[in-house]
Amino acid sequence: FFVLKFFKIFADYIKVCSRNDPKITECIKDTVHAMRPHLKNGIKELNVPAMEPLDIGDLNILEGGSAGINVKALDLKIYGPSNFEIKKLKNSNNGLRYDFELNLPRLQGEGKYDINGQILTLPLRGNGPFTGNFTNFYAFVKVIFDTKNVNGEEYLQIKNLEVKIRTGKGRIRLENLFNGDKALGDVVNDTINQNFEVFTNELIQPIERALEKKFIVIARKILENFTYNELFPV
Repeated sequence: FFVLKFFKIFADYIKVCSRNDPKITECIKDTVHAMRPHLKNGIKELNVPAMEPLDIGDLNILEGGSAGINVKALDLKIYGPSNFEIKKLKNSNNGLRYDFELNLPRLQGEGKYDINGQILTLPLRGNGPFTGNFTNFYAFVKVIFDTKNVNGEEYLQIKNLEVKIRTGKGRIRLENLFNGDKALGDVVNDTINQNFEVFTNELIQPIERALEKKFIVIARKILENFTYNELFPV
Protein backbone atom coordinates (compact mmCIF):
# COMPACT_ATOMS: atom_id res chain seq x y z
CA PHE A 1 0.00 0.00 0.00
CA PHE A 2 2.76 2.42 0.92
CA VAL A 3 4.60 1.89 -2.36
CA LEU A 4 1.42 2.53 -4.34
CA LYS A 5 0.73 5.66 -2.30
CA PHE A 6 4.30 6.89 -2.73
CA PHE A 7 4.25 6.53 -6.50
CA LYS A 8 0.75 7.97 -6.80
CA ILE A 9 1.79 11.13 -5.00
CA PHE A 10 5.37 11.57 -6.13
CA ALA A 11 6.20 9.63 -9.29
CA ASP A 12 5.29 12.43 -11.68
CA TYR A 13 7.26 15.22 -10.10
CA ILE A 14 9.63 14.01 -7.37
CA LYS A 15 13.13 12.82 -8.10
CA VAL A 16 14.52 11.03 -5.06
CA CYS A 17 17.95 12.44 -4.27
CA SER A 18 20.70 10.28 -2.83
CA ARG A 19 22.38 11.93 0.12
CA ASN A 20 25.75 10.78 -1.32
CA ASP A 21 25.13 12.33 -4.75
CA PRO A 22 27.91 14.90 -5.39
CA LYS A 23 25.29 16.96 -7.26
CA ILE A 24 22.62 16.65 -4.58
CA THR A 25 21.93 20.39 -4.53
CA GLU A 26 21.05 20.31 -8.24
CA CYS A 27 18.80 17.30 -7.63
CA ILE A 28 16.99 19.04 -4.77
CA LYS A 29 16.66 22.22 -6.81
CA ASP A 30 15.03 20.31 -9.69
CA THR A 31 12.74 18.45 -7.31
CA VAL A 32 11.57 21.57 -5.49
CA HIS A 33 10.95 23.40 -8.77
CA ALA A 34 8.86 20.45 -9.99
CA MET A 35 6.77 20.60 -6.81
CA ARG A 36 5.78 24.24 -7.25
CA PRO A 37 2.42 23.77 -9.01
CA HIS A 38 1.45 21.12 -6.45
CA LEU A 39 2.38 23.39 -3.55
CA LYS A 40 0.23 26.16 -5.01
CA ASN A 41 -2.96 24.17 -4.52
CA GLY A 42 -1.77 21.93 -1.68
CA ILE A 43 -1.21 18.16 -1.56
CA LYS A 44 -4.34 16.61 -0.07
CA GLU A 45 -2.80 13.16 0.30
CA LEU A 46 -0.21 14.57 2.71
CA ASN A 47 -2.45 17.20 4.34
CA VAL A 48 -0.13 19.90 2.99
CA PRO A 49 -2.07 23.19 2.86
CA ALA A 50 -2.22 25.30 -0.28
CA MET A 51 0.54 27.88 -0.50
CA GLU A 52 -1.76 30.29 -2.33
CA PRO A 53 -3.14 32.47 -1.21
CA LEU A 54 -0.55 32.64 1.54
CA ASP A 55 -2.81 33.66 4.41
CA ILE A 56 -0.69 35.79 6.73
CA GLY A 57 -3.65 36.89 8.84
CA ASP A 58 -3.42 39.94 11.10
CA LEU A 59 -0.16 41.73 11.85
CA ASN A 60 0.73 44.52 14.25
CA ILE A 61 3.32 45.95 11.92
CA LEU A 62 4.28 49.00 13.94
CA GLU A 63 3.31 49.99 17.46
CA GLY A 64 4.61 53.44 18.29
CA GLY A 65 7.59 53.27 15.94
CA SER A 66 10.26 55.93 15.67
CA ALA A 67 7.70 58.52 14.48
CA GLY A 68 4.84 57.46 16.74
CA ILE A 69 3.06 55.56 13.98
CA ASN A 70 0.74 52.62 14.53
CA VAL A 71 0.06 50.28 11.61
CA LYS A 72 -2.04 47.15 11.50
CA ALA A 73 -2.56 44.85 8.53
CA LEU A 74 -5.70 42.74 8.72
CA ASP A 75 -6.57 39.57 6.80
CA LEU A 76 -3.38 39.88 4.75
CA LYS A 77 -3.17 37.50 1.80
CA ILE A 78 -0.27 37.10 -0.63
CA TYR A 79 -0.53 35.61 -4.11
CA GLY A 80 2.38 34.42 -6.24
CA PRO A 81 4.86 32.87 -3.76
CA SER A 82 4.65 29.44 -5.40
CA ASN A 83 6.31 30.91 -8.51
CA PHE A 84 9.60 31.23 -6.63
CA GLU A 85 12.85 30.31 -8.37
CA ILE A 86 15.85 28.89 -6.52
CA LYS A 87 18.85 30.95 -7.57
CA LYS A 88 21.37 29.46 -5.17
CA LEU A 89 21.37 26.42 -2.91
CA LYS A 90 24.10 25.29 -0.54
CA ASN A 91 24.11 22.31 1.80
CA SER A 92 26.38 21.71 4.78
CA ASN A 93 26.53 19.94 8.15
CA ASN A 94 26.40 16.51 6.49
CA GLY A 95 23.28 17.44 4.56
CA LEU A 96 21.35 18.70 7.57
CA ARG A 97 21.62 22.41 6.75
CA TYR A 98 20.42 24.09 3.55
CA ASP A 99 20.73 27.75 2.55
CA PHE A 100 18.43 28.88 -0.24
CA GLU A 101 18.39 32.11 -2.23
CA LEU A 102 14.95 32.46 -3.79
CA ASN A 103 13.71 34.97 -6.34
CA LEU A 104 10.05 35.93 -6.03
CA PRO A 105 9.41 37.46 -9.45
CA ARG A 106 5.87 38.71 -8.89
CA LEU A 107 3.74 38.97 -5.77
CA GLN A 108 0.35 40.47 -5.11
CA GLY A 109 -0.97 41.39 -1.71
CA GLU A 110 -4.39 42.38 -0.46
CA GLY A 111 -6.05 42.99 2.85
CA LYS A 112 -7.19 45.77 5.14
CA TYR A 113 -5.16 48.33 7.02
CA ASP A 114 -5.51 50.62 10.01
CA ILE A 115 -2.96 53.40 10.28
CA ASN A 116 -2.53 56.35 12.61
CA GLY A 117 0.51 58.62 12.99
CA GLN A 118 2.94 60.01 10.50
CA ILE A 119 5.65 58.80 8.17
CA LEU A 120 8.06 60.77 5.99
CA THR A 121 6.74 63.95 7.72
CA LEU A 122 3.18 63.30 6.46
CA PRO A 123 0.31 62.62 8.86
CA LEU A 124 -1.42 59.33 8.10
CA ARG A 125 -4.89 58.43 9.32
CA GLY A 126 -7.30 55.94 7.87
CA ASN A 127 -8.53 52.42 7.53
CA GLY A 128 -9.81 50.40 4.62
CA PRO A 129 -8.65 48.03 1.91
CA PHE A 130 -5.17 48.00 0.45
CA THR A 131 -3.52 46.28 -2.48
CA GLY A 132 0.10 45.86 -3.49
CA ASN A 133 2.07 44.61 -6.47
CA PHE A 134 5.68 43.60 -5.95
CA THR A 135 8.41 42.41 -8.31
CA ASN A 136 11.82 40.82 -7.87
CA PHE A 137 11.80 40.31 -4.13
CA TYR A 138 14.44 37.92 -2.80
CA ALA A 139 14.10 35.54 0.13
CA PHE A 140 17.11 34.06 1.89
CA VAL A 141 16.06 30.90 3.71
CA LYS A 142 18.15 28.90 6.18
CA VAL A 143 16.84 25.47 7.15
CA ILE A 144 18.51 23.26 9.77
CA PHE A 145 17.29 19.69 10.25
CA ASP A 146 17.93 17.05 12.83
CA THR A 147 16.72 13.45 12.98
CA LYS A 148 14.38 11.61 15.31
CA ASN A 149 13.65 7.93 15.78
CA VAL A 150 10.02 6.80 15.57
CA ASN A 151 9.30 3.10 16.00
CA GLY A 152 12.78 2.21 14.81
CA GLU A 153 12.62 4.48 11.73
CA GLU A 154 14.64 7.67 11.28
CA TYR A 155 12.75 10.81 10.27
CA LEU A 156 13.92 14.32 9.45
CA GLN A 157 12.53 17.18 11.46
CA ILE A 158 13.05 20.92 11.29
CA LYS A 159 15.25 22.28 14.05
CA ASN A 160 15.34 25.87 12.78
CA LEU A 161 14.05 27.83 9.79
CA GLU A 162 14.81 31.51 9.16
CA VAL A 163 13.65 33.82 6.39
CA LYS A 164 15.17 37.16 5.41
CA ILE A 165 13.62 39.22 2.63
CA ARG A 166 15.29 41.79 0.39
CA THR A 167 12.73 44.11 -1.11
CA GLY A 168 12.52 44.79 -4.82
CA LYS A 169 10.16 47.16 -6.62
CA GLY A 170 6.44 47.62 -6.25
CA ARG A 171 3.45 49.81 -5.62
CA ILE A 172 1.04 49.96 -2.71
CA ARG A 173 -2.40 51.54 -2.70
CA LEU A 174 -4.17 52.46 0.55
CA GLU A 175 -7.84 53.25 0.05
CA ASN A 176 -9.93 55.57 2.21
CA LEU A 177 -7.09 57.62 3.68
CA PHE A 178 -8.34 60.77 5.43
CA ASN A 179 -11.90 59.42 5.30
CA GLY A 180 -11.81 59.13 1.53
CA ASP A 181 -10.29 62.55 0.69
CA LYS A 182 -8.92 61.66 -2.76
CA ALA A 183 -6.50 64.58 -3.06
CA LEU A 184 -4.81 63.91 0.27
CA GLY A 185 -4.96 60.14 -0.27
CA ASP A 186 -3.25 60.44 -3.65
CA VAL A 187 -0.48 62.57 -2.13
CA VAL A 188 0.19 60.00 0.60
CA ASN A 189 0.05 57.03 -1.79
CA ASP A 190 2.38 58.77 -4.23
CA THR A 191 4.80 59.62 -1.43
CA ILE A 192 4.78 56.04 -0.15
CA ASN A 193 5.49 54.67 -3.62
CA GLN A 194 8.23 57.20 -4.33
CA ASN A 195 9.87 55.95 -1.14
CA PHE A 196 8.81 52.32 -1.60
CA GLU A 197 11.97 50.72 -0.23
CA VAL A 198 11.98 52.89 2.91
CA PHE A 199 8.31 52.14 3.57
CA THR A 200 8.48 48.38 2.95
CA ASN A 201 11.63 47.99 5.06
CA GLU A 202 9.48 49.13 8.00
CA LEU A 203 6.99 46.34 7.28
CA ILE A 204 9.18 43.42 6.30
CA GLN A 205 10.22 41.90 9.64
CA PRO A 206 6.76 40.77 10.85
CA ILE A 207 6.07 39.36 7.38
CA GLU A 208 9.33 37.37 7.59
CA ARG A 209 8.20 35.85 10.91
CA ALA A 210 4.77 34.97 9.49
CA LEU A 211 6.36 33.36 6.43
CA GLU A 212 8.65 31.27 8.65
CA LYS A 213 5.61 29.84 10.44
CA LYS A 214 3.87 29.02 7.15
CA PHE A 215 6.95 27.37 5.61
CA ILE A 216 7.50 25.27 8.75
CA VAL A 217 3.92 23.94 8.61
CA ILE A 218 4.31 22.92 4.93
CA ALA A 219 7.72 21.31 5.46
CA ARG A 220 6.63 19.38 8.56
CA LYS A 221 3.61 17.94 6.77
CA ILE A 222 5.87 16.59 4.02
CA LEU A 223 8.59 15.28 6.34
CA GLU A 224 6.29 13.45 8.72
CA ASN A 225 4.99 11.21 5.92
CA PHE A 226 8.32 9.74 4.83
CA THR A 227 11.42 8.40 6.52
CA TYR A 228 14.83 10.01 6.04
CA ASN A 229 15.94 7.08 3.91
CA GLU A 230 12.86 7.29 1.67
CA LEU A 231 13.46 10.97 0.97
CA PHE A 232 17.27 10.81 0.83
CA PRO A 233 18.49 7.22 0.36
CA VAL A 234 22.16 6.44 0.86
